[in-house]
Amino acid sequence: MDKNYEKIDFPLGSSIEQAVNELFNYKKKGKLVYAKFNGIALYSDTVTMDSAYREITGKTKAEFVEYIS
Repeated sequence: MDKNYEKIDFPLGSSIEQAVNELFNYKKKGKLVYAKFNGIALYSDTVTMDSAYREITGKTKAEFVEYIS
């Protein structure tokens, strides 16, 4: 069965963490939404912080933080 996702947009200048937290808020409300971050589609029902970081940067959040430090 196909899921019907509503498309949302992240506010300009959102960080990966802010974007994922917004999707978490929709998930808590039981809403299926998706949005693109740098061309990568993220879905409210499947996203995790690490999965988003991996898809967008190629690194987990911890690896990315260490990389930029």
